Amino acid sequence: MLKSQRHVFWEALFVTFLIFGLGVFLGVVLENLRSEKISDLYTQSELTLLDIKVQTQILNLDDLNCGEAIKKNIEFGDLIYEDVKKLEKYEKASKLTEYIVNEHKRYDLLRTLFWINSIKIKEKCGNEFQTLVFLYDYNSKDLGEKNKQEVFSRFLMEIKHLYGNEIILIPIAKDTGLLSIELLIKNYNINETSIILNEKHVFTKLDDLKELEEMLNQSQSN
Repeated sequence: MLKSQRHVFWEALFVTFLIFGLGVFLGVVLENLRSEKISDLYTQSELTLLDIKVQTQILNLDDLNCGEAIKKNIEFGDLIYEDVKKLEKYEKASKLTEYIVNEHKRYDLLRTLFWINSIKIKEKCGNEFQTLVFLYDYNSKDLGEKNKQEVFSRFLMEIKHLYGNEIILIPIAKDTGLLSIELLIKNYNINETSIILNEKHVFTKLDDLKELEEMLNQSQSN
């Protein structure tokens, strides 16, 4: 009887370790797959970053084709918008390792360069499109601020869906320690989650979203 009980005990222990081991193994495999997908997106971003650096130089030329520059800028903005949705999905499901955080910084630099290019195109070719820059904290610990960011993010996604390529949406994390981003937003005196419309109007409160929507509606009707 005692031997039988021991046998059952060891069988149960073996099954427990087997299930635990399989769970850990599948978890590692799933995490690796997610990391690979994120890595692929970031590798593509390196090429895009080089592309936009070249575009920055082209914008300095006197004989710039405004129609083509605006078209390509809008296309690039739509590409960034689609990448943002993919990255958000993968990053939420993955652990925030140092590798992922550093690669995210690279993407923020890409978006910042894109913002600068958009400003240059507006200066040379007129306000043929509108920019919405979403400044947020990448790794905020404050629950209230995280909830606010989620509301802002959903609002901007709806606006982008509504206006399509008439709106260029540029999300940038402001808390990653990148000096270029800190320098660019310093003039706006921003210390919290914010939305900048056309480099002029800053919205920092949830109640401001209605005013922002009204301004967009008004500008589209003009």
